[in-house]
Amino acid sequence: MEANGVDTFWWLALGLVMLLAFVAALVDGRGRLGPGGRGAARAARAVGRDGVPAPRPGEIWRTALPDGTDALFLVLAVRSDGVRLAPLTRSPSPVTVLPAGAGSGPVYLEPGPVAEAGLARLRERCGEVDAATWERVRHLAG
Repeated sequence: MEANGVDTFWWLALGLVMLLAFVAALVDGRGRLGPGGRGAARAARAVGRDGVPAPRPGEIWRTALPDGTDALFLVLAVRSDGVRLAPLTRSPSPVTVLPAGAGSGPVYLEPGPVAEAGLARLRERCGEVDAATWERVRHLAG
């Protein structure tokens, strides 16, 4: 199978390798969007208990504390048995989660340890962080 002195088998093999690389990159890219991704992939929401949408990483939720009060938390990770949360505060800190112009802002990420809570503790969704802020704090999800 030679055409003009060039073995066409190698060109066919190279084309096949390039096609496989393209498919792998496409599949990997869609997998990285996942539940925490932004855009059209976020349009469909899973419904949790009592018809309330299930929480997703990057969202801000009002959460019931053991003493009966409520506080704002940033959802870092969601599992079947609960969520990993970062506490939010109105006291200024290096990471602004919601700017002053937001409805409940300004809100800042409270320095310190993250919390674990059951899904039943989540009261209401209060918003979500923008993509730039999420990139700065997503490492806390562990």
